[in-house]
Amino acid sequence: MPTIPRWRRPIASPHLIRQTARIAVALLPLLTASRAVAGQEARCTPRRSELAVEETLGLNLLVNRIDAWVFDQAWARVSFEDWSRNLDLGWEWDENAFGTNMFAHPFHGATYFNAGRSNCLSYWESIPLAFLGSWTWEFFGETYRPSLNDFFMTSFGGIALGEITHRVAATIRDEQATGSGRILRELAATLVDPVAGVNRLIRGEWNRVGDNPAEHDPGAFLFRLGVGVRGIQDDTTRVQTWSPMIQLDVRYGDPFTRDYRAPFDVFWLRAQVAPGGGGLNLIEGSGRLYQRALDHGGGTRHALMLNHRYEYLHKPVYQYGAQSVEMGLLSRWRLSERSRLRTRLSGDLIVMGAIDAPVAGFGERTYDFGPGAGATLELVLERNGRPAVTLNNRVEYLHTVSGAPANHIVAFSSLEGHVTLGRSLGVGVEFTGATRESRYLDAPAAVNSFGEARLFLSLTSFSGPRTLP
Repeated sequence: MPTIPRWRRPIASPHLIRQTARIAVALLPLLTASRAVAGQEARCTPRRSELAVEETLGLNLLVNRIDAWVFDQAWARVSFEDWSRNLDLGWEWDENAFGTNMFAHPFHGATYFNAGRSNCLSYWESIPLAFLGSWTWEFFGETYRPSLNDFFMTSFGGIALGEITHRVAATIRDEQATGSGRILRELAATLVDPVAGVNRLIRGEWNRVGDNPAEHDPGAFLFRLGVGVRGIQDDTTRVQTWSPMIQLDVRYGDPFTRDYRAPFDVFWLRAQVAPGGGGLNLIEGSGRLYQRALDHGGGTRHALMLNHRYEYLHKPVYQYGAQSVEMGLLSRWRLSERSRLRTRLSGDLIVMGAIDAPVAGFGERTYDFGPGAGATLELVLERNGRPAVTLNNRVEYLHTVSGAPANHIVAFSSLEGHVTLGRSLGVGVEFTGATRESRYLDAPAAVNSFGEARLFLSLTSFSGPRTLP
């Protein structure tokens, strides 16, 4: 009997599948729990937990039928036989493209999560919806066997992207605005959080005047849009690629100006698009799950933080992505009335990550999956509350569980400077270096280095304290 490669074998028994189903069902009571959660965000009313579940399952049905009827996809024409086979055989790893697995699936997961948030469920109450939507899609939405990597990426990535898009959309909307300005805000927010936008339209909330939710005002907010050029070089092949670039930076809340109230009441987000250079190149975001202030004195502040981090880097010369939990120490040092230094020293546990593989080990897929860990040291010099100079160094380790047996180590170093030319206009430059070392069990080690430079004009909107006492 021929040996089945380890990545083709079922990685869950029928018994484990049944246990997974029981766990998914057991999570559902969380959606209807009415007890208050300590530190929970201000709640909207009324809570529509049953509708949130219906919308989550309805999203799967809608996507499946569109794929089957409009796009004529054979894999979407599921039957009872497909469902029975999926439940019997269990999980496997798939061969989808990097962008599909590491961005498209998390974005899909965000719609499940925001089915809860837009129906007045809290952050914690919406989490089971991400898992429920992902699990039911994997077993009942496709003729393919359920993919374990899809389940991880859709669920964990959907939670992070879902809460970020929920809060960004809430800042865009203004419940007290009227007229064409109100409609434009609602349209823009719908592009960010489609599920909430559609729900609000159906309920007639696009023109209803009322109080803004707590998420509308994070206390401190920075929005920076950069337009410029980006160059990348593979130091091994000496191949350079240049392309125009659009970059978005969002900083929502300040960990030192408000006490912890709810998950993601402080987060940062960076997105980058390079037309002609691979399209969507980067999305990174990290939101705090919990924070505890430490003793401090004078103008110095320290805090222990626990964050949920999402990363998607799809560059022309390298790819890396991960869902992780980040823990560490945040500090803010007063240098002068208008200058301060922020530092972050953290470690992260990677639930599931992906990295491009010099030695392909899984069908047509060009990257490996695996858990891991890492560390980050960041220093940010601020002037008038805005980042002026940022130095970031971090290293990540991934152990392959799907792909050629290997251990991957990747290190990133970046230096960014930004000069304000006026109230909102500025110019920025950033240099990034990355080195990846892949140590294989059955092949020689591979080492690659990459460099990236960005030059851009920026438009910044900032609200928050500009000086420190």
